[in-house]
Amino acid sequence: MKTKKIFGFDYTDNKYMKLFMYLCVGGSAALLEWGLFFLFFSGLTSISFFSLQTQNVLAATTLAFATSTLYHYILCNRFVFDSGSRYQRGAEVSLVFLVSTIGLGWNLLLMWLLTSPAILGLNPMLSKIIASAIVTVWNYVSRKKWIFK
Repeated sequence: MKTKKIFGFDYTDNKYMKLFMYLCVGGSAALLEWGLFFLFFSGLTSISFFSLQTQNVLAATTLAFATSTLYHYILCNRFVFDSGSRYQRGAEVSLVFLVSTIGLGWNLLLMWLLTSPAILGLNPMLSKIIASAIVTVWNYVSRKKWIFK
């Protein structure tokens, strides 16, 4: 197992500190995802790739989720999980993206349910925060149980 340290404090075998670090990494990934969602949904960016019609909630959700998932994977490997301890890197990345794709499915379903005028009709940003909180539980449990040690 690789040593996990922050500010000289070794928390390699401290499951509570790892959970705390996961929440910190996840929190920053959520902020990134929400910010990107807002930009994509509002159409405020002028980058040609993203200036496609992102007024659609599901398209904005997908773009923001994919970007924040990559960010989350990189930081979790550094601060939380022991990358390569259970699977080789290629298999590990594939499993992370499989779990993330399932999480994206949950995210999209929740966004549709929460924002649909015929169902709940909530504000898209509030819906994004609620969906992110629910999907965070799925992400942590699935990564901890099936991918990383």
